[in-house]
Amino acid sequence: MPKVRLSLPVDSTFLSSVIYEGLLYLIPEHSKTFSLRDIDFENDFLAKAFSQLEDDRIANVRIVMAENDNINAKIFEKIGLALQSKKTFYDLLKMLKDNSNAIKLTKNIDIELKINKKDNLIDLNKKGDGISAPQLLKIDRYTGFSSLETPYTSQQLTLYTSTEVALIALLGIYSAFVVSTKQQQQNNYYFLFFSPDEVLKLLANGNKDLIKAYLQVKDKAREMLSEIIARHYSHELLIAEVALNLEIRDLLKKENLDKVSLMLFKISPEGQTYKIYEIVPLEFFSDTRLDAISKYFRDQERLIETLREVVSPRSILLEALASMNRKNRYAEAENILVAIQGLYRFVVLGDAQGFQEFMQKLSEAVRKLENSEDGRERRRAEEYRRFISKLSSA
Repeated sequence: MPKVRLSLPVDSTFLSSVIYEGLLYLIPEHSKTFSLRDIDFENDFLAKAFSQLEDDRIANVRIVMAENDNINAKIFEKIGLALQSKKTFYDLLKMLKDNSNAIKLTKNIDIELKINKKDNLIDLNKKGDGISAPQLLKIDRYTGFSSLETPYTSQQLTLYTSTEVALIALLGIYSAFVVSTKQQQQNNYYFLFFSPDEVLKLLANGNKDLIKAYLQVKDKAREMLSEIIARHYSHELLIAEVALNLEIRDLLKKENLDKVSLMLFKISPEGQTYKIYEIVPLEFFSDTRLDAISKYFRDQERLIETLREVVSPRSILLEALASMNRKNRYAEAENILVAIQGLYRFVVLGDAQGFQEFMQKLSEAVRKLENSEDGRERRRAEEYRRFISKLSSA
């Protein structure tokens, strides 16, 4: 029974996040026991996990590898196959699933970062036994180790991992990937991870069902973020948090969870490597400030239902926001931006004035459009008016 020893710090780096994401993904279905220190997995746990990957989710992982990455060939060599995938993580994951029966790895795994000359090694004694990590896993750009007691402070160390750790990291990429977008010729990749505090709590608890419940909540958040980000490039994170607070609180209550803390990474290729452009903390509570303030409305259920419609990915409000970076910007775009900022304060902060501002700015948008000669603008005015009517009667 393979044992995984956990000596890698749980922190907010991409490397740590993606490895622990892979482990948390594996634990509910393939572990025997686990704790903060180690995990006992069933035999052939990696082969079984790859065989069960969902084709639709694999197809979504449209991440192009860096030109100098060789994991697409090296990982098959290590499991005894003369194969090579295309230089995309999608094709690599697909081929690993198709050939999962060849993954016969049974040794214990020591997830610890060690230094050997000018190399960082995880679960290795020498780099020749492992795989050069893809550039995506080197994104944190460590320049040596920061301790002044070592000679590595100013050195760039190359990362190598065992085949097992590489496979675990690939499962982490699969599990955490949200969506890819392209804006002004720039590809952007989004990943959603648990915060370090949540990872530590889940491992310390030793409860498979708890991890399964947390993963279910995170998957819901991932699906919603995927739809929102893919459709709208501007201000999407502001909208996302509003939407998620409304949608996910019911799931948290259903799973009997008080809170889930997540981190959204935005990553883009940069030359032969990648760069982290944003790390956005997202925190969701089963009991929100909205619960306290909504009791002052006549029909709380109607209020929540309408707000969900307002911030849904295909809402006319999000269309207006998305137009802000286009030449054919909607005439009411500025009004809608301020309206959404007010709604954010209402839903997330429990600020009643935010709701009033939201309604006021929607009314201003209606006045701008209702007498337009453009039928599309008049139809948008009707849609805004419909929201005003529903919320006024809530």
